[in-house]
Amino acid sequence: MEQIEVTMLGTGSPRPDLERKGPSQLLTVDGTHVLVDSGEGVTYQLMKAGICPSKINYLFMTHLHSDHLFGYGNFLLGGWGLGRRELTVVGPKGMKHFHDTLLDLFKDDIAYRMSLGRPGNGVLDVKIIEIEQPGTVENCGLDVEITAAEMIHNVQTYAYRFQIGDKSVVFSGDTAPTKEIIKLAENADILVLDASLTSNEIYENATDPELIKIWNELQKEHCTPSQAATIAQEANVEKLILTHFLPGIDEEKTYREASAKFQGKLYVGKDLETVQV
Repeated sequence: MEQIEVTMLGTGSPRPDLERKGPSQLLTVDGTHVLVDSGEGVTYQLMKAGICPSKINYLFMTHLHSDHLFGYGNFLLGGWGLGRRELTVVGPKGMKHFHDTLLDLFKDDIAYRMSLGRPGNGVLDVKIIEIEQPGTVENCGLDVEITAAEMIHNVQTYAYRFQIGDKSVVFSGDTAPTKEIIKLAENADILVLDASLTSNEIYENATDPELIKIWNELQKEHCTPSQAATIAQEANVEKLILTHFLPGIDEEKTYREASAKFQGKLYVGKDLETVQV
């Protein structure tokens, strides 16, 4: 029987937080690791989890917002420096431009390291797959059925369902409530879902017009814990992991709010927490 688990490498948001690194999760299937998003600190979080970054040969990006991408440079070059010789990256349109721009910025650095004898494999030959439309993700090299569905956010964002035999794990990326995530997550064993709109003293008690405007706009692009829980309940999910938290959340209140709507196993995600399928 296959061993499947999800490790929450980073459960934070664009706002820096000492308790939570940038958004990133790791799906592990019988020792094969698949990274989903690459937020700030992802390389060090992998190492803290006991996994060498060079062992990650697959990365799926949900979208190209900075908080999900800030860790990519260190993951790419650091993992190469540690011995990675193959990498496939799947994401929305724009991922190749971002990757190529990074290579151009560090071309002298890369050339120097290659002059020391390091091969270019794993950095100069990265396979980038840009998703043209929702549906089955093909030719990524994984022996897993992968489906992408478009979410509701302010940039193109894809959620991913990884179907491993009769087991399934779904990662939402950032999204407001949508029927597409309910459909994608139907009967999933684990759903990792954006719940940014948690009880938060910084925003709920805000008098600054800028903060008030930000909070109002966030409602159009993210879920509350109650909305996330309702999605999971309607999708008949077994385990729900809430993530993408702003600093200052009330974790107990978040759990109470979500558990009132969801009857499965509920997690208020924490960095480096691992959940077994």
